[in-house]
Amino acid sequence: MVTPLSFGHRLPPQAPPAATGSLVCPLCASKDVETLSDDDDRKLSASDLGSSRRAVAHGKILRCRSCRFGFRSLRPAEEELFTLYRHLDPEVYEKELQGRIKTAKRHLKIVHRYAPGGRLLDVGCASGAFLNCAADAGWSVAGVEPAEILCHKAKQLLHGRGDIFCLPLQQADLPASSFDVVTLWDVLEHVPDPLRFMQHCAKLLKPAGYLFANVPDLDSLQSRFLGERWPLLLAEHLNYFNRQSLALCGDLAQLRWVDFGRRPASFSLEYLLYRLAQHRVPGASFGHKILHGSFLSSICVPVFLGETYSVWTRPANNPSSQEELLDA
Repeated sequence: MVTPLSFGHRLPPQAPPAATGSLVCPLCASKDVETLSDDDDRKLSASDLGSSRRAVAHGKILRCRSCRFGFRSLRPAEEELFTLYRHLDPEVYEKELQGRIKTAKRHLKIVHRYAPGGRLLDVGCASGAFLNCAADAGWSVAGVEPAEILCHKAKQLLHGRGDIFCLPLQQADLPASSFDVVTLWDVLEHVPDPLRFMQHCAKLLKPAGYLFANVPDLDSLQSRFLGERWPLLLAEHLNYFNRQSLALCGDLAQLRWVDFGRRPASFSLEYLLYRLAQHRVPGASFGHKILHGSFLSSICVPVFLGETYSVWTRPANNPSSQEELLDA
């Protein structure tokens, strides 16, 4: 168990970041920021998103000296981002289904340490692997996914055992205080305004419900060792946390921090080496050429990429209405 992080004050919610370069921390609003990576900045395009991405230039990344939150300087507006994700190319993502299922089962084990069952919302549910595991375990499930083709696949996989909303979370019109668990597996790094997004998720939780989020960790060994070659430095990643800034995000959303952890994600050897080669990790390109097309290429392996997850709970005395929560 990690010693809880404590914050003695709450900062007011900030307006969503503009679609232009930002020199203000989107999390704590501090202007005391430094350049973490000075990669060329450019607007996001559909080809930057998802596992089928053809380029990995991550743009200029800044880091707040106050809360240690990292963020991409050039940030799209929410509607622009939704339009891009709506037409996401899922081809490579779906080829890794075996690994996605293994990772989804790990996620469910994490959830079961804190919550035995009930109503669960998976935000960014993709093609439904985690929701399917949860439904098989007896959970009543719902998912939100902006990518149309992934949303369709999730509905097919669940066979009517849950509700899938092909919308951004903020447009899904879900009732407040209606879920025992809300999960954000690899989602919070993609949203333009992570604090407001967390506040919205907190509003959906029942009192004493749990929220889970897994994100890239700037202070992980992998990030510090690989530097600019870290595979989680991606154009679509607008936000980079460490445990301090992740705990702060939950604290500002009026959630009570419970625990931190790390879990591996599973990938085929071929995909793993392909990703590492994209980021110019030495030996990866040669290994990918050797494995390509062989029986070894499909072997699924668990890998720690430098992520961390956090668990929060909503205190029983938290405000339940959206207006109260967002104005707190």
